[in-house]
Amino acid sequence: MRTLIVTAVLFGLVATGRPAAAIDTQAEEAGRALTSAWMNIFWVPAKAVMAVVGLAAGSVVGLATGGDERAAYALWVPMASGTWFVTPDQIDGRRPLEFFGSDYADRPSGLMPGEPGRAAYEAMYAM
Repeated sequence: MRTLIVTAVLFGLVATGRPAAAIDTQAEEAGRALTSAWMNIFWVPAKAVMAVVGLAAGSVVGLATGGDERAAYALWVPMASGTWFVTPDQIDGRRPLEFFGSDYADRPSGLMPGEPGRAAYEAMYAM
C-alpha cells in the first residue's frame, strides 16, 4: 500500500504540468530526482529495444530500396535518437522529453547570442 501511495505522489509531480520555475523546496527536488530514476527503469530498456528494431528495420529498408541512405535514415533517426535518459529537468519541464527523436536542429548548438560565428550564421539563414 505504501508503494502505491509513493508511486501516486511521484506520478502527481510529473503530471502537474507546472511551468519551469525555480525549485521551491528540497523535497520537490528530491521528488523529481526519484521520479526520473524510477522512469529510467522502464524508459531505458524500452528505448533500447526501439533503437535496435529501428536500426535493423532501417537497414532492411535501405537494402530493399537499392542502398538508398535517405530511406534508411528515415527510420534510423526517429527510432534511435531522442531522449535516452530521463532527467529531473525533463520532469520539471525545462527540457523536452521525446521517445521518438527528430532530425537535427536547424541551428548549431554553439551559436548563442554574442558568440563568435553568430553573425555569419544569421547572414546565411536570414529571411
